Amino acid sequence: MAEFLGAFDPEVKLCIIDLRLPAFEGATQDNNGVGILQAIDKAGAGHVKLLAISAYPEEFSDIRAQFESRGCLLLDFNHKEVWQGVLKQMVLELQSAEQMDFIIFCALRKERAPYTAMEELGGSAKSNDNLTRLDVTIAGRRGTIVEMPRMGLVDAAIIAGKCIERFRPKIVAMSGICAGFTDRAELGQLLVPELAYEYQSGKWSDEGFSGEPYQVPIGERVRVLARALIEDPGLLPRLEHGLRLKRPMQMSQPKLATFTSGSAVIASDEYMLQVAALHRRVSGLDMEVYAVHRAAHIASCMPDVICAKTVVDLAGGDKDDTLHSYGCVISARFTVEFLESYFQQ
Repeated sequence: MAEFLGAFDPEVKLCIIDLRLPAFEGATQDNNGVGILQAIDKAGAGHVKLLAISAYPEEFSDIRAQFESRGCLLLDFNHKEVWQGVLKQMVLELQSAEQMDFIIFCALRKERAPYTAMEELGGSAKSNDNLTRLDVTIAGRRGTIVEMPRMGLVDAAIIAGKCIERFRPKIVAMSGICAGFTDRAELGQLLVPELAYEYQSGKWSDEGFSGEPYQVPIGERVRVLARALIEDPGLLPRLEHGLRLKRPMQMSQPKLATFTSGSAVIASDEYMLQVAALHRRVSGLDMEVYAVHRAAHIASCMPDVICAKTVVDLAGGDKDDTLHSYGCVISARFTVEFLESYFQQ
């Protein structure tokens, strides 16, 4: 048991549990099966498939509920045809499972478009299981770019959750365009959310709306890496290299930012002021980032998450698509560069 606790690797996909083993070297065999089960869950390996095999089936009754609640079968070692058949099926399922090192989500076709122009990614378009994806390679790692069927928190949460559980990536990303809050962001500025929340959560009463914004931060490793990249004076020149698109009149340094998301497009200065009042440091607003953060946060495989969005309007009544292409390209290029750095660490 001591050796198992010291050597268990979260990359393991299948764990075959023997209920009886010594607690430490030289000890007698004991019923440590439940301890193994608890150790796997505490290691954040909720995705691991489990199979318990023991020659002492009389011990199953006291622990069956704990194991079956974790999706783990308890099988008698003496019934070899049974457990061997189950084991073969589990191995076949794992071998056929499709795994990705990363997933990049885009809410719009134009947000995904810059990736198709990056020939170095070797993009291969696929459309199956009701997903439109572009499989790519970044830093030698296999990943996919998923175009969501619609904008908004609901589709983003469903698609992100579905894809994360299916592909079990090490990191989840999102790129695209967003709105900015006046005096907190500039047109054309790249924002990397270090904290995201939903501005719609709370309570409506006769007195009005009382917000209760649930917040999800990014991991510290991702935050440190993103900050180092953002503070590189050569970042913007690299992101803009070779671009022949409408640029912002004044260039602004990319920054880590507090971000908020909601289900509707806001084209009202008055409503923007209400949303801005919920958090004194909020800089960016979109319709998906919080959902992607949340989906990654609660996923059993516990992936890192990084989002990058370029401010293309200040979310008032005046909106146009002048900077849309620029914003999509800049955020996509940043995402690729970040993932290259992430996988080279």
